[in-house]
Amino acid sequence: MKYRIAILTDSDFLQAWEWECLNAIIQQGNAEIVLDIRNLSPKPAGKKSGFLYRAYRALDRRIFKSAHDAFSYLPLSNLPISSLLHINVIPIQTLYRDELQSADLDTIREFKLDIILRFGFRILTGELLTLPRLGVWSFHHGDPAFYRGGPPAFWEVMLGWETTGTVLQRLTEKLDQGDVLYQSCSHTDPLSVQRNANSIFWKSAYFVSRVLNSIAQLGEEKWAEKLATQKNKSPLRTPPGNLQMIALFWDLISRNMWRKIQEKRKPAHWELAFVNHTDPTTIKASDVSLIAHADNSKSYLADPFPSLHKGKTYVFAEKYDKQSKKGSIVCGRMEGNTLHDLQTVIVEDWHLSYPSILEEDGVHFMIPESASAGKLYFYQASIFPYQWERKTVFFEGEAFDPTLYYADGKWWLFVNEKPHPASSPFDELNLYYCDSLHSLHWNAHPMNPIVSDVRCSRPAGKLFQKDGTLYRPAQDSGKRYGHRIAVQEVFEISETSYHERTAYYINPELIEGALGVHTLNYCKDKMFLDFYFRK
Repeated sequence: MKYRIAILTDSDFLQAWEWECLNAIIQQGNAEIVLDIRNLSPKPAGKKSGFLYRAYRALDRRIFKSAHDAFSYLPLSNLPISSLLHINVIPIQTLYRDELQSADLDTIREFKLDIILRFGFRILTGELLTLPRLGVWSFHHGDPAFYRGGPPAFWEVMLGWETTGTVLQRLTEKLDQGDVLYQSCSHTDPLSVQRNANSIFWKSAYFVSRVLNSIAQLGEEKWAEKLATQKNKSPLRTPPGNLQMIALFWDLISRNMWRKIQEKRKPAHWELAFVNHTDPTTIKASDVSLIAHADNSKSYLADPFPSLHKGKTYVFAEKYDKQSKKGSIVCGRMEGNTLHDLQTVIVEDWHLSYPSILEEDGVHFMIPESASAGKLYFYQASIFPYQWERKTVFFEGEAFDPTLYYADGKWWLFVNEKPHPASSPFDELNLYYCDSLHSLHWNAHPMNPIVSDVRCSRPAGKLFQKDGTLYRPAQDSGKRYGHRIAVQEVFEISETSYHERTAYYINPELIEGALGVHTLNYCKDKMFLDFYFRK
């Protein structure tokens, strides 16, 4: 069955992210765009914005314009649609709302639509909302739990909120209080509304195709059972007036000037640490010991992956050179709280980090992150632990923090990936599987991305079992990159489904002055972590 979709538009052109939304639907192949409902009398969604707001947005767009501009325009006719019919309508218009006339509704009804996507018109009301079988779908680029209205991605930056939400919803008569069809969360850009909006709009271009895929996987009945209706009465926001814009802009500039001064005075620095027990739920500050690193002024160590070999504990880590701004993989032998015989074991022309290591049939392998190279490579130890050889390409494509897990004869690969080149690498976790580590043919999980939330997506270490329960360490980068570890309880992992929830957090306050912690790994009777400072 192919779902029949109509679009609501105001012109022959779509913004680039809207165009990509439709293109993704077409390429997926389980729906067809059959109708364009064109508004012949489009009006602004609200009253004219204040001069200073408009001046700020124009300046912001100019300074932070992206090479991948989500808001550039593309002709609707460029879409690969063989037969798209058009009907022109003049809606009944009140101050801010549009309602279709009965004759137009009768015409639309004949198309037997499953879904209408809103890419034009203003606030919709009336029978149109219930005319398609699965409703009228619309985007809210913001979190309706915190505010309704707009401007999109603006208030989060201006008010210094940690995250920016994005929702695909099924519209009702109540503004931004319909059924949530898909929801995602990103770290808020601290400085630019344009950059903040560009990233989340591109990401949202794939929400509709994902929901359609979810319906195909679950069936309509089970899919409908999982929907949640927004019942919040969050405040309605509108563009700020001139006086409010002055205050907001002053706060924005002051906040970012102070941030830049602090970053200049105290650059980012990571340090490794260990805990002499294996219960992450009971870590106290007195349990944590920093691992000495003799070269702290020129470099730092992060991403600890320990390995026990012939009774000795070796720790592999990223060594980041502060001058060249590039990482390599190093290894040292743990004695007390010090890494001895620290040596560089893998160095490439590209940045390396997150040395995900595993052993199979007595042979050690490593798949470090090499996102800047646009692919992952497979390394094998010729003489463990200090000599390694690059063997082959392990995974094609830009992938972040590759994490392998083996269970029931199957290998699972967790990686963060950007849905679009202009999107963030922190938001979305994808899952792949294969039967053999050496087949190098990875099957994409049908629920990808299995997580779309900056607060619990990006891997933070190997999966582990505790009291019969499987856990996945994840980075919570909502407040800042690598702010804390969200330990995710995995309820189900199979070729058709994946479910997890946040069980607990590991916070950076375990060490005085630490601002972040973003890796957790085990070795025998110890846990290894890394902590983020500014010094």
